[in-house]
Amino acid sequence: MALRSKKRQSKIRKKPALPKAGTQNQADYSTQSQHEILALRIAEERQQTLVDKFSGNDAEGKYRKFFELMEESYGMFNTMIDELTLNPPLACKRGCIYCCINQVSLTEPEALYLGFHLLENRSLKQLQDLKIKTQALLTELKGKNRQQIGMERHLHPCLFMEDGTCSIYPARPFVCRGWNSVNAEMCKHSNQTGDALAPIENHPLPRILADSIQLGLLNGAKGIGLEAGYLLLARAVSMLLEGGEDRVVELTQDWLEGRPLFAKA
Repeated sequence: MALRSKKRQSKIRKKPALPKAGTQNQADYSTQSQHEILALRIAEERQQTLVDKFSGNDAEGKYRKFFELMEESYGMFNTMIDELTLNPPLACKRGCIYCCINQVSLTEPEALYLGFHLLENRSLKQLQDLKIKTQALLTELKGKNRQQIGMERHLHPCLFMEDGTCSIYPARPFVCRGWNSVNAEMCKHSNQTGDALAPIENHPLPRILADSIQLGLLNGAKGIGLEAGYLLLARAVSMLLEGGEDRVVELTQDWLEGRPLFAKA
């Protein structure tokens, strides 16, 4: 696949995030918490790793390195979480689906990685069923902004919540990895009452780690002229399923060449 070096300007969809990597001076570290310092270092490392991997002109190499980058990034998060002893412990466990009754956003590399995961793990019939399910959900969400969708999140289960569990667990977005409750009853109350503003106590460290890895990838992408933003998961899945395997490959190639991806939606 021939990848051309091509810059472009596009509107970046924003969400609250950690400070941009590389903006703090060493002297400021003394006033930051250990978590903030860790997050900054992780974001800087992921940013530099992406830049280093995609700096060359080897088309096939970039394609392969994209998967290496995502495997490394998800693996980094998993390793850090496995090595932590969290207090209080996380309440999230298999079969607890309260946070899956929600609509989340993801970034370009997360969406593309998910696209290939679906192609590798689902039959053509399953992909067609998912496409129909996705279009039905998008019809429900049509005309609603993010705030409106968030306020009625208890009405819209995630596309990938199947049989009481996450059916894309190895390829789930960073927001799903990082948001972990320490009180399942609070999650249950929020869903059963439909109160989107009900307080839910969650552990900050997994969220900080997930956000910092994601932020590093976005900053690295922006730094080399790739589109860097967020899109609702259902809308991203709709794009991925438009044309089967060829479509996912095409979208990945487009993004690596610097052409808009989410802006098309």
